Amino acid sequence: SSPPGRNENRDHYMSQIEFVYLNHRGEKGLRRIIPEALEFHANPGHGYQPGWFIPGHCLDRDARRSFALSRIDFSGKIEGNGIFRLGGF
Repeated sequence: SSPPGRNENRDHYMSQIEFVYLNHRGEKGLRRIIPEALEFHANPGHGYQPGWFIPGHCLDRDARRSFALSRIDFSGKIEGNGIFRLGGF
């Protein structure tokens, strides 16, 4: 098994990203993850609607987690040109 953040298709470690996330209990918190991909889930389960998710290693929980894009708080992270950019991909 690869260490967290290791992409087996690349020769380097990916960067961590951080964002404010609204969890299923309605609580906001800062999350730091090493992203693995961007995925569309047609049947995500756990009360989530179909949509885009970022799976990765959550550094705060020390576990693999998936984060729904619809629950990421982008405020305060928008660049002057109106673009929000996740680095590390």
